[in-house]
Amino acid sequence: MTQPSKPTFIEAEETVIIVEFTPDTNGNAESYKLSWKQHPQPWSEAESKLIHPSSQQKIRVEAADLIPSTTYCLRLVMVDGNGNEVGDYSPELIVDTEAVGCTPQQKSCCVVQ
Repeated sequence: MTQPSKPTFIEAEETVIIVEFTPDTNGNAESYKLSWKQHPQPWSEAESKLIHPSSQQKIRVEAADLIPSTTYCLRLVMVDGNGNEVGDYSPELIVDTEAVGCTPQQKSCCVVQ
């Protein structure tokens, strides 16, 4: 069966995890479903977001409304035109959200010469 690649980690904040993936180039999927759950909850309790790619370019997706300082598992699956999951799930990506107050309020850069 067809399996999407593991989502690539981009960024984690207190309540958001951002991942990226490249859609299937064979056109086997009309859309994708990104699912996430707290570790070690069962996947039956997962939340999800349906993604409709408009091109074969990399797509960034965010899982939002998360709990700070919590470990999450994320995975992708292809979805056909009827809304049915097709093929196998991607390998899981395991990410921790940031702790409250530990995320810098302003993103800045320091250069040492």
